[in-house]
Amino acid sequence: MTPDWTAWAEILAFGAPLAGRTPFQEIRRLQPGESAVREQDEAVIRRGTWEWTEIEPEGGLDPRTLTDEILEILRTQLRQAGDAGPLSPMLSGGRDSRLLTALAQQVRPDGLTAWTTSSDTGTSMEELVAARTAQILGVDHRIVPAAVEDFPCDARDYARTVHHMASFHMWLMPVSRAIAQSATRAGAGVVLDGLGGGVFLGGGFPDEPAVIGVGVRAASTQAVVASRFARLGRYLDATEDILAPGVGEDLRERARSDFESVARPLAHHPNGATLTAYLTRTLPGISLAPVKVLGSGAPTRTPIMAEEVVSQALRVPAEAKQEGLWYPHLLERADSRLVGLATAADRTGRRQHIRRISSLESAAWLRELILGSPAGELLSASMRVATAQGWAEELSRTKPQHLLRGLALLALWLEEYGPRLTCAEPEITPRSSVNRKARHE
Repeated sequence: MTPDWTAWAEILAFGAPLAGRTPFQEIRRLQPGESAVREQDEAVIRRGTWEWTEIEPEGGLDPRTLTDEILEILRTQLRQAGDAGPLSPMLSGGRDSRLLTALAQQVRPDGLTAWTTSSDTGTSMEELVAARTAQILGVDHRIVPAAVEDFPCDARDYARTVHHMASFHMWLMPVSRAIAQSATRAGAGVVLDGLGGGVFLGGGFPDEPAVIGVGVRAASTQAVVASRFARLGRYLDATEDILAPGVGEDLRERARSDFESVARPLAHHPNGATLTAYLTRTLPGISLAPVKVLGSGAPTRTPIMAEEVVSQALRVPAEAKQEGLWYPHLLERADSRLVGLATAADRTGRRQHIRRISSLESAAWLRELILGSPAGELLSASMRVATAQGWAEELSRTKPQHLLRGLALLALWLEEYGPRLTCAEPEITPRSSVNRKARHE
């Protein structure tokens, strides 16, 4: 198999490969509107219309006029899911999970259990706010603690589960395992995940104020694409501290090409920021959390991604959803007891504790894993000589942690597939960037 080093550059930069890439050049993922049809001895890729691009927001549309319709669609989705058994909503400190938990209790309360675990990139308020939400709603609730000593095993299991294609959700493995064990004992139910809520209902990943100020359609294509690239690639801000000189530039160069192929056609689309975020983050990377990780433990549904929900949400202008403006009304209409309940993000900064990935034990394991792999060649000189304590400090910060998780994923991939690869030495280096430019010329 032939490594796709551009895919790995995108995993390091964004958390997942773009435009259908996978870690192998011989394998790609279908994109929206695409189908693979077998004709004689080969599969032919056919490209049709992606219907979501046909939907334009309606100026002046108040999202509150769609609230009851959206909630009823979600209830219908949950009733259908409940036909397969008890519902198990994932309950974090955010809005989407509490919305689904409240609706699930209304349509299928029998056997309902809400599940929470500790996010390596979140705060301890996640567990505390989730517990408070469960108490207010009166639902059974399980918080699954993640043991530090299990981190190496969980990291390896996670990498295999997502086929080494996303670095976002290693911390979900303990709860996925607990859900699988519960399903074995009590019969398979259905896990509920709030995938897509932040992007489609919450107006996440909006354009920069400077772009919005002149209007997306009036701004230059280059300015719009650059704004969206900077927002998605914010983890690259940490490359100077974590990666060797020139590696960050190489990651940007490789990742920018695929990003532009996705973002340019949507640059002046009125839903362009939302659809670009979906194509470059939700679809290639975040979706693997419910589909692969939680789905490995029990059947999993993502009700907010229902066609009926997304098509209605895309009718709402971005400015009417930005910063979660729609959520208070959605939550109030779903269950008035949720009104005024702060999210974990609202309370960030209080009652912090060391997350599992930034513990000294996890840092020492990650340090040994990466330094002992060809992936270690991409590290900065300071990280090569840093102690486990130094690594723990970097892992406690979101952007450096993202880059180190990506390197760990690469190290695990090389460990598993190295003997079967045409080349196991990463080409993501300043030297290879120069060589690549020369080859193109």
